[in-house]
Amino acid sequence: MSKILSLFFSISLLLLSTNLVSANSNLKIISRDQWWADEQYRYWNSTYWTDIFKKRAANSLAANKRWASYSEEKKDSLTAKSKISSAKTNKMNAYLTNNFYEDIKITDTQRYDWENKLAWQYSRTNYVKNIVIHHTESDYKSSAQWIKDIYRYHSINKQWWDIGYHYIIWYDGEVYEWRAWWDYVIASHDTWNNRSTVWISIMWNYNDEHLNTTQYNSLKKLVSHLTKTYWIDLNTKVPYHKECFWTNCKNWLDTTYYYPIVGHQDGKATSCPWEHVYEETIPRLLKELKAETYWYKKISYTEITAQKKAYTTKINALNWIIIKKKISNFSPEWKEKLIQKLNNLLSYEIDWKKEILYRRLLEEIN
Repeated sequence: MSKILSLFFSISLLLLSTNLVSANSNLKIISRDQWWADEQYRYWNSTYWTDIFKKRAANSLAANKRWASYSEEKKDSLTAKSKISSAKTNKMNAYLTNNFYEDIKITDTQRYDWENKLAWQYSRTNYVKNIVIHHTESDYKSSAQWIKDIYRYHSINKQWWDIGYHYIIWYDGEVYEWRAWWDYVIASHDTWNNRSTVWISIMWNYNDEHLNTTQYNSLKKLVSHLTKTYWIDLNTKVPYHKECFWTNCKNWLDTTYYYPIVGHQDGKATSCPWEHVYEETIPRLLKELKAETYWYKKISYTEITAQKKAYTTKINALNWIIIKKKISNFSPEWKEKLIQKLNNLLSYEIDWKKEILYRRLLEEIN
């Protein structure tokens, strides 16, 4: 306990007496709050979803009328096709459950965001084993406006209730948080690989173009951060699934083992993220980052949650009366300086132990 207390004051004095030089080498992610995500897109009782539910009800009535107008022969044909499709889906799900249960296991499901009922529940996966690279394909002029547009397109137009990917990297290297609910949250990007993956979309079309240096550096920082967050060893190949259609495809899914940084095309019939990213950028990332992940062993959501809870308990057990008394001796100028530096640090992706410590210190200062 005394070590933590000593560390606490050492960090406080260091922040107050030095310039913040480490932030430039760390990863800064622009949060949903900072790019003004309209969280009403996710809420069941919002006007957006009220309208969607009305349209769904109307479409259902129309579909029932069409069904009633079909001949018995057509009904039998459509029913048979539906059964075949369901049997195929069930077989694919059974294959994943029987062979890759830990990869598809869900550990946490929530249907409310505080008091707001969600239009669709969010869940967390137990492990993250793959970092998947995607691209936007199209060119956009304004990052702020386009991010809002794609958010609405995914959430409302496609009725996915949120953006399908976890992060996007802009031309100038800005990294944006896309999907809500932070680490281990399951996104919506590839039916058979939604769980146990984290997705990064890069701005631009990379069939003819290359990532600029700033984009690549941000991508490398983000991938490095994600390997640390989930303890992903880039030296070990892991399974990734792709729907197959050939006659000898036994389970309708073809499982291939790749190193953990993969492209969208590895799990779907698409050319995304196209030639230059798939054939140049991904191999380069693996080459440059493999060494730093050599001793990593994947960590589950359950394990990291328990570790954070235990550490938070330890921090809360400090003698905050003494700490608060020490803080009260700071001049207003020094308090303001410390607040600014702590907030600056917290705007970057930092070690979670430091984050817990810094946030508790901010509470006491304020």
